Amino acid sequence: MHARKEEALLARVRRLPTELEPFRELLLANLVMFGEIPAPTFGEEERIRFLQQRFTECGLQNTSTDEVGNGVGILPGRSGGRSILVAAHADTPFSATVNHTLSLLPDLVTGPGVADNSIGMALLATLPTLLEGLDIHLESDLVLLGHARSLGRGNLQGLRFFLEHSELPLRAGLSVEGAQLGRLHYTSKATLGGEVTVEVDEEGELPSAIAVLNDFIDALQSLPQLGEENTELVLGVVEGGTSFKTAARRAALCFQVRSDSDERVEAMGRAIEALAHDLSRPTGITVRFEIIANSHAGGLADDHELILQARRVMTSLGIQPQAGCCSSAASSFAEKGVPALTLGLTRARRLNQPDETIELGPLMRGVAQLIGILMAIDGGCCD
Repeated sequence: MHARKEEALLARVRRLPTELEPFRELLLANLVMFGEIPAPTFGEEERIRFLQQRFTECGLQNTSTDEVGNGVGILPGRSGGRSILVAAHADTPFSATVNHTLSLLPDLVTGPGVADNSIGMALLATLPTLLEGLDIHLESDLVLLGHARSLGRGNLQGLRFFLEHSELPLRAGLSVEGAQLGRLHYTSKATLGGEVTVEVDEEGELPSAIAVLNDFIDALQSLPQLGEENTELVLGVVEGGTSFKTAARRAALCFQVRSDSDERVEAMGRAIEALAHDLSRPTGITVRFEIIANSHAGGLADDHELILQARRVMTSLGIQPQAGCCSSAASSFAEKGVPALTLGLTRARRLNQPDETIELGPLMRGVAQLIGILMAIDGGCCD
């Protein structure tokens, strides 16, 4: 981007947080309405319907859903012909039985899924109104995607389906998450999300399923592949048993393997399958291993112009960019050759807990960074 054009862009970006203040209440109203609609993975229909309703109220003529439950709206650009995708996952890690009431304080909003990712969905629904109110008219078509089936076993099915089947010429993609402000993720490690379940027959003198699972975890952590090519293991969830006085007959572990190498992750998968088979040999003990999610290594280089422009925009707003390589969305975009990054809108705490909380103070700076990066892409930084 030409230096003079870039400085004009950054000057406008610095004014955006103040210019966005009149729209704060609209964004928060959308946040409350989205946040109080349960949207467990594979159960996002009502939230997607509400997104479509909001798109229609914003005047978008091109709205649709697809076979996997994604919701799409298109804001036509002045020139058209090329598109920028802004995407947010619609699902949250909370079941429909959880109380989804949000609590609003002057500087905080608390409730299940408020950061991950109700605020992202609220921004999607509000963005056409924001751009109109700011008198920002993009040359490119703006594609707004609320994608379903993203978390856990969803394995980003919605985003992958859209990228696989869309015929739109995408210049770039922005994936919107509620947290954390400063997040600038544009690469993905190869990953394998797995679940191991142990079941022990009730008859006979057999060990507790938890003891068997403990043996599995010990063996898993001793695999020689760990440590090679930045290969690491994350133990995420352990559950099992029904009472302190009864030997557990079932136990389960959810974990993730991460590596710079697709081949190393595949080798880990084979080794884990062999571990499960070995521990199942005693009669009455069954150990099952299932891959529930995966992604390939990929993404953008540090010196890609989109990343450089994003850093400049964020820095101009006083946001410290924090790079990371845990964005599975980056892998999905990279597989289709679309330059993309993931942004966080504000600061949050107690993520994925029922009292998940976001801060409202930094929120408009987070929105401003996204709009600024949109303007940079529209100005040709990815061409």
